[in-house]
Amino acid sequence: MEYKSWSVPFYQALSALTGAGKTPILADAVARIRAAVAPEPIVLWISKAKAVVDQTFSNFDAGGKYAHLIDGFLVRYLSDVGVDLIQDDGTPLIALATVGTFNRTDRTLRVHQAAEDKAKEPLWNILKERLGRSRERRPLIIVYDEGHNLSDQQTEILLELEPDAILVASATMRTPERLARLINRLKNHGWPEEKLVTSVPSKEVVLAGLVKRQIILGGYATVMETALDDLLELMAQTTAKAKKLRAGFVPKAIYVCRTNVSQIDGRPDNPARPFSERKAPPILIWRYLVEQKGVKPSEIAVYCDLKFDRKTHPPPRDFVLFAGGEDDFAAFQEQNYRHIIFNLGLQEGWDDPECCFAYIDKSMGSNLQVEQVIGRVLRQPGIRHYPDPDLNSANFFIRVDEKQVFPQIMDTVQRRLSADCPEVKLDGFVDSRERARSRLDPKKSLTVPEIHIDSSEAVEPLYTVIRQLTDYTDGSKASIVGEGEIVRYIQPVGKRATGQVERRRTAHSNQVTARWLIRREIQSLYPEVIKTIDWADRKFDARIEMTSPAAIAFREAAEKFVDAYLENSTLVFEEGNPYQAPMVFVNPKKQINFKYALHKGYSDLNPLEEAFARSLDEAKHPWMRNPVNGGFAIPLLDKSDTRNFFPDFLAWKDKTVFALDTKGDLLIDKDAGRKLLDIRDEKGARRVIVRLISKGKWQDTKTRRSDVGYTVWHIKSGQVKPRHSASAQEAVQTCLNASI
Repeated sequence: MEYKSWSVPFYQALSALTGAGKTPILADAVARIRAAVAPEPIVLWISKAKAVVDQTFSNFDAGGKYAHLIDGFLVRYLSDVGVDLIQDDGTPLIALATVGTFNRTDRTLRVHQAAEDKAKEPLWNILKERLGRSRERRPLIIVYDEGHNLSDQQTEILLELEPDAILVASATMRTPERLARLINRLKNHGWPEEKLVTSVPSKEVVLAGLVKRQIILGGYATVMETALDDLLELMAQTTAKAKKLRAGFVPKAIYVCRTNVSQIDGRPDNPARPFSERKAPPILIWRYLVEQKGVKPSEIAVYCDLKFDRKTHPPPRDFVLFAGGEDDFAAFQEQNYRHIIFNLGLQEGWDDPECCFAYIDKSMGSNLQVEQVIGRVLRQPGIRHYPDPDLNSANFFIRVDEKQVFPQIMDTVQRRLSADCPEVKLDGFVDSRERARSRLDPKKSLTVPEIHIDSSEAVEPLYTVIRQLTDYTDGSKASIVGEGEIVRYIQPVGKRATGQVERRRTAHSNQVTARWLIRREIQSLYPEVIKTIDWADRKFDARIEMTSPAAIAFREAAEKFVDAYLENSTLVFEEGNPYQAPMVFVNPKKQINFKYALHKGYSDLNPLEEAFARSLDEAKHPWMRNPVNGGFAIPLLDKSDTRNFFPDFLAWKDKTVFALDTKGDLLIDKDAGRKLLDIRDEKGARRVIVRLISKGKWQDTKTRRSDVGYTVWHIKSGQVKPRHSASAQEAVQTCLNASI
């Protein structure tokens, strides 16, 4: 107990990389906590920035992209919450607020004042009591998004509410002293650090396609125009690739610079001078983009407190300036600007995955930190990686005073990435020639038929599962009721006595819809299935209690949906949009050159990959290393965390493409491996043949006899079969034999 009337709250910190999806993770956690408490809870969801709160409200409100995660919750701004909503203990409530709503110790804010037209007591006091109509106190969950902003004063005021749970989330976790004291109470009574912090592995974030796979830094100890020229050239190339690959997005760029200083000498820039004579970096960048590079002014936003004397020398009419900070943020977000010029004051709520390019001006002694801008361009558009590495990369063009500064920046960013996301590859260059050497175009154009999932045969089996579901929509069946339980752990303060567990059973657990319950289970097994089910069926509208027999049946049904989909879906060829061998990135210092490869050479090959690469080259057929940062992918029909298969190599022989992978033992014992090895077109032809290669000699998919040589896996009569080769050269010849 913290004191007699208030127990130490449940505490959990979410540590996750920028772009990992902290908001939906928190939303899902809140929905799960709801199932374990009674009566229905109140969630106070807080963030520092108004932009973040508004964005969260939009995502949670009816029709928002995360609304399905909080099924049944009423979503309101805290300013719109009255006594009636706090007393309505039959409806779970999410109240959204900024820190500024309550963070004053002098109690002068509206939330701390009594509003005669609403209630005699201040809303803050009513929220502390939060008595429902049953006169039982409602559970309170405090969620602090972007928790690195949490201060001692904020913590003290929030703890006045005596919450039952506190969830904080941040990419860079920092715990204020007041909260640390509360956490230490938990540690002293048996809660180790690993139980107090949930960390999302960065590898899973990358594999899920939430963030880009590569960051490329370029250092420019030269004039601004040179860096901008290179940025715009690469941006144009990437835009063309996005259009050709039907990626569904148009790449954007940001330009980070100082605001009201002269780029020439660093002194204050005079706002009373004509626009054409101003030397402030935002103006110089805007003029170069518009006057020299032909960018439309309507595509450019300047988001910073840039000064103008509007009486004598106002900006041009087509100069779009957002100088109002948070007050301008909503208007800024409504437009789809492709070029955004700002200083580090751009709001936390701005997260645009389509941003792939960044110019950062660190000249003239600027203290702008590159690593602070990384998160702005790290998110991946479309939540998927594309077949061309350029569409999976974040490109930085950094202007510095001296070349010696750039290695220091590289080192700082490398250390930051190594700590936060080691799976994201970092490359750098100091001039355009070095950048050109790291980007190798294919010697000739070769394609591979794209492969996708055909689930047409799964539609009827999925309908069968729906027909087998019991209809609970009338609410009359006893099986929709589940007993609830409230559990408290009571530890006397200042005594060594063992704490006691107090359990109180209730007649009911909280209600959710069958749709929410099933979707959530499927999401964890194989999300693609969700797109194939007809969710309009009325059976999914049934409201059932979380611990009821009906809920158990629906969870089992979710597994049946996934099994029906996987068992009745096949991998088929896509005719209209073949994968084209792309440009690849290499490290010129580690590059190994090949004669018959599609590119001049490759780097970062492990010993097994290098042995196969050399043997492939000796076979004298066109081949390539499949880019590790997003290349040719084949969907996997498997209930696992890995959704796609990326073969190590592609080889072309006699109008057939061979997809070769040297990690075969990871898939050979799965049904997904069998389907992978037996992909055919509508005529039964095999246009892409997958070969899995395992080190050593295997008797079958479970039995490895020795470490000698290699085993090539192929399909015969619907069964996965091994074929042993004594050397890499022999294994390559076996792989390229279409007749086996």
